[in-house]
Amino acid sequence: MAGVLAAGSLATGSLAACSTSASGDLEPTSAANTSAEPSPTEGTTGPTTASSEPGVDVLVVPPAAEELPSTWQERFVIGYGPGRELLGTSPGGDSGSLDIGPEFGAPGPDGTWWFLDPAKLRIAHYDATGHFLDQARIPSSLLVDGHYFQWQLPHVMADGTLVASRLAPDQSFLLRLRDGVLDEIPVDGFFSPAYDDGTLLYGSTGQHSFAAVDPADGSLQRVSRLLTPSGTPFRIQVGNKLRIQIGDSSAVLPIRSPSGAKAHVGIEVRAGADDSLHLFMYGAGEDDESRQLVGSTVVSPDGRVSHVEALPDPFSEADSGSPAHLVIAPGSSRPMLVYVMPDGVHVYERTSAG
Repeated sequence: MAGVLAAGSLATGSLAACSTSASGDLEPTSAANTSAEPSPTEGTTGPTTASSEPGVDVLVVPPAAEELPSTWQERFVIGYGPGRELLGTSPGGDSGSLDIGPEFGAPGPDGTWWFLDPAKLRIAHYDATGHFLDQARIPSSLLVDGHYFQWQLPHVMADGTLVASRLAPDQSFLLRLRDGVLDEIPVDGFFSPAYDDGTLLYGSTGQHSFAAVDPADGSLQRVSRLLTPSGTPFRIQVGNKLRIQIGDSSAVLPIRSPSGAKAHVGIEVRAGADDSLHLFMYGAGEDDESRQLVGSTVVSPDGRVSHVEALPDPFSEADSGSPAHLVIAPGSSRPMLVYVMPDGVHVYERTSAG
């Protein structure tokens, strides 16, 4: 079943697929305000990662790799434990037998990182190498029923504002951290963010439609396309085939396992400052649904799709299950991955165009 990319619809098991869709002409929408284009920040920019290879016409998603390919490296690890410098874990699973790590993190335009840390009721702040800087404690007035930390899917916008989403039965809310001040605002309807262009959040409304939300006031507008940070419209649909439209270019690629069988994958997408699109994919093939397929690819601004490189399985007993692994800092074109593992949170970055 084809659908527009949406974080709220990605399953995080061995078989993942998107389920929202939008109909009508795929024209750029005026709902997205891209007047505030982020500028690159020292320490966050990297070599252009849009591949110079001719491109592929079939997307072959490989089995999960045992280790990182040479194009990636581990940037830092933050362990779990008491004290401000380490992240916390919460009991989960049957009878609380598992230690669930934090709700992922996101880099800011200055290269520092913010992690949602439910176990310690805070947002923890680290530098670009994973050293602790400070924290923002969540007051009881913002916790659900005065006790529960329920935000997820963090994004840091081009102006440095951190936002995270909380879903209620018929309503959504955005937690915001701006210039050291925490608050929460309602969204005009149900909304689960999957992507941001540095100014607006984009995601599923839960009603087979996609929307953009302004984190300044929570206003929501339906959209048919997403925008890169520079304002280029694009659209990605995934089912048995990957359909990509970026600017005036388009591509349709079958999705296959290495044996040639149809593969079903969930996709996380981020856009670089150079208009490249980075896709992180995970799922399974119809030939062997027990085998996890994991990889990443790059879509160049002219619509060429690179071969998929295998990456390690991101799922562990400590993973909270949110589709928030892939990140790019505002103003950068370098993709990074966040893996929440039993020994700590691992951050990886792609250091070579390959």
